[in-house]
Amino acid sequence: MGGVALVAALAVILSQQADTSTFADRATAELFARARVRHIRQDSLVKDYRARVRTRIEAASGRSRFARLTSLFVHETDARVAWQSPNDLRVEVRGARTAIPLLRMVRGLTRDLDEEVDRQLANGLSYEALLDRPWFIPRALGDSIRLMGVPDRAALHPLATRSEREYHYAIVDSVALRLQTRTVRAIRMRVTPERLGPSMVAGEIWLDSETADVVRLTVVFVGEYLWEEPQGNSPEDSAKARNANKWANRFLTTDAEIEYALVNELFWMPRRQVLLQTLRIPWIVNATVPVRAVTTFEDYEVNTGRQISFDVPLVEDDTVEAPRVHRQVKGGDTQGESRGERWKRGYYQVGVWDDGRWEVSVPPADSLIDYAWETEFRVSLDVEEERRLRESIVSLATIEEELPSQWIGRPRGLIAWEQVSDLFRFNRVQGPSLGLGYQWRPGPNFTTLMITGRFGFADLRPTGSLTWRRDGPGGWLEISGFRRIQEFEPWTAGLSIGNSLNALFTAHDDADYYLTLGGGVAYTGNDGILRDVEMGAFFERHRSTQVESGSVIADLWGSGDFAFNPPVTDRDFFRGWLARVFRLGPVEWRNAAEVLAGEATVSARLSTALRLPFVVANRTGTLTLRGGLTRGDEITQLLLRAGGPQTVRGYTYGTRVGREFWSGQLDLALTRNAFVAPVAFVDVGDTFTSDPLVGLGAGLSVLNGTIRFNLSKGVNPGSDLRFDLLFRAPR
Repeated sequence: MGGVALVAALAVILSQQADTSTFADRATAELFARARVRHIRQDSLVKDYRARVRTRIEAASGRSRFARLTSLFVHETDARVAWQSPNDLRVEVRGARTAIPLLRMVRGLTRDLDEEVDRQLANGLSYEALLDRPWFIPRALGDSIRLMGVPDRAALHPLATRSEREYHYAIVDSVALRLQTRTVRAIRMRVTPERLGPSMVAGEIWLDSETADVVRLTVVFVGEYLWEEPQGNSPEDSAKARNANKWANRFLTTDAEIEYALVNELFWMPRRQVLLQTLRIPWIVNATVPVRAVTTFEDYEVNTGRQISFDVPLVEDDTVEAPRVHRQVKGGDTQGESRGERWKRGYYQVGVWDDGRWEVSVPPADSLIDYAWETEFRVSLDVEEERRLRESIVSLATIEEELPSQWIGRPRGLIAWEQVSDLFRFNRVQGPSLGLGYQWRPGPNFTTLMITGRFGFADLRPTGSLTWRRDGPGGWLEISGFRRIQEFEPWTAGLSIGNSLNALFTAHDDADYYLTLGGGVAYTGNDGILRDVEMGAFFERHRSTQVESGSVIADLWGSGDFAFNPPVTDRDFFRGWLARVFRLGPVEWRNAAEVLAGEATVSARLSTALRLPFVVANRTGTLTLRGGLTRGDEITQLLLRAGGPQTVRGYTYGTRVGREFWSGQLDLALTRNAFVAPVAFVDVGDTFTSDPLVGLGAGLSVLNGTIRFNLSKGVNPGSDLRFDLLFRAPR
């Protein structure tokens, strides 16, 4: 009866506020009142439970949070947990395992090479990266929200005492959840801060319409002190902390999703907890680095009546007001051992928190690593989990986009260099050139407006572009107008910083260029059947660009003069293209089609490029195959070229030009050290105009080809010895 009276009293009080800014309507106020009472009382039906908890932490990278991501680091933990009211918790960690795809990318290793070294490193990281404090929320949330210790200052729960003074609430819709014996109607309520406070959330709460239990909570963390709190009480301390948080929020966003499952058709218990931290790098590399932690609960036993048996007694002065964390090593006498050696024998970590205590039991390192997992360790998530995680990411990103820019540290405008060459570039048609970009967020979700400008000091020609971009869940859409320098072929990198440095120091500019004026639409799919598909449609005016330029630095050991840049078919064209990249582990296969049509002239070009890493005699190598053909009227800018670093090394770029083309490049490291390794290579290719070009050479590879020093020579026909300084990254 007391609970009914409390609900009725709250409903009357809160419904009177329904016409204010707190609640969207009376129904929202009444639902909030019921949920508040349920939050205060929590779930008194659950006295204790046992469960299995699995956690996967993954760091990845990509051009955006919606695009295909490349895994860099993966860590998984398996544990058994026991909880009892009011809030005691014991965690028994059973196994941990780690994979480091980033290391293999840098070293260029396949699964068979240096497997023992990789295993030892991964095992060591499995132990060092182990979570040894409670990293999940064991039951219902209290008056604050923090997951895995994030954020630094816990956020105010939307159902906490006096939370209605800080948030606005609105019922959005409802959904039917079909269970085995009944259907649960869950009501979705949007929660938005009235103002920016020290640490708050914006998002959605799903509530069981019958019991008002929280079924799901999806939130974005916002606030002035998420990452650093004032060190003192002075205005200067507050201003310093706000400024530090402002800068952190520019690059880092944190979201969480907490789901509950109805166990035994009676108890709403933790089911899935997701923490998403996304690092945005807006300059030079224009990359997104998300860290995703997913914790799942299963195999529940509720109200067993068994008391938790703790292995380590609490110290008498342990209190919540002055919490202390203790670590006790297992296994008897540890005298003479280092701290690392002691910990690897297994240990207990113990501490106190609100209304109870916790203990984490960690087994010896050997037992942890040798744990018998029931499933194979996969670097990538399975299809279903990836789908669910993507749905969470899209939902949270949509919430972020609807918040004021200053709340999540997203400036309306900023200087933008998306790659190094946007700032500085050097080639034979512009000489040295400098560029500048500025991007502005006009308002619609996921959109930016970008303007760029560039000036070449050799041709005295200004170029630039104006682009409207939408980086949304479905794809990357750009509508642009431009006047810019463009390359002839899809696999050259003449506009990159790598080619710029090679041209500057060796006077080798390995691309042909033309000037284009026009505009159009480009799209890259992020999801569904169009994922990784690139397409575009543009109307352009193509003009030849021929400027005599050279490198003063390269003059020190040669003429420093560049080869002649060939003319193009000067005409107004419609240009369309379609491309798709297929990836299977380290194998990459790109296929593309391009068409130019204008003034009774039509031509199409098909091209393909396949990169196959391999291992032979414990040495890494790469086989790269390229090919293409052109059909239709002869348009110079669609012809294909053999010669140069991307096709046949030892020859000048474009030694042979034709309507068909093929090439093969074989690289083999001569030592097992992939950080700095001598490399031998042989290339062959032709445009079906004569005997194939054959080139061979040797070089020094640094960081798996990130930097290459190459000496090459053509042998059929013969050519002079050629030196190249090649860079694969940054862009």
